[in-house]
Amino acid sequence: MSKHGTRTGNLRIVSTGGPGAQVELDGENIANALTGLTLRMGVDRMPTATLDLVVYDLGAEAEVRFEVPDECRELLVRLGWTPPAEEATP
Repeated sequence: MSKHGTRTGNLRIVSTGGPGAQVELDGENIANALTGLTLRMGVDRMPTATLDLVVYDLGAEAEVRFEVPDECRELLVRLGWTPPAEEATP
């Protein structure tokens, strides 16, 4: 995996073994923005979490405007995404 979009943060996962785990990134619950995650750990390296974000399929044969829900947008920005110039200032 490339280093593009890589950052560090504090991840906390609370699960009782069933569905509905709580996943916090820097103290904020991001579970609703995820379809899953992979946590890799080793004795000689920093743990790495790969987050699988909720993505909606869209089929269209016309020019469309894509909108990112605020919760997902905030998470993407925290992970290093830079919004397009026309969206950078609300």
